[in-house]
Amino acid sequence: MAKSTSPTFAYRLSVVYRFTFIFVLGFLAMMYLSLSLTTLFTYFINKAEAIFLAALISILFYLMFVILGFCFNSLIKLTWISLALVGLLFGLSVGLN
Repeated sequence: MAKSTSPTFAYRLSVVYRFTFIFVLGFLAMMYLSLSLTTLFTYFINKAEAIFLAALISILFYLMFVILGFCFNSLIKLTWISLALVGLLFGLSVGLN
């Protein structure tokens, strides 16, 4: 009968890294997207509706960010793409405000 092997320390560390990285950076990206969309939408619709619509779109973005974050096999590729996306959204929010 074959023995079951426990996951290695490197595997456990990569899983913890992926979880924390995706959820923390996803939240930051959602926050900056919400700020940017609220600023953009206030030019076209009322402020309350702009905030609601920006929050709804940002939450959907966060959901897709988390789901797609677990589709990457390479942690390095995930790291660079996520950091670039958060940097882009941060630049957009700073530029609009």
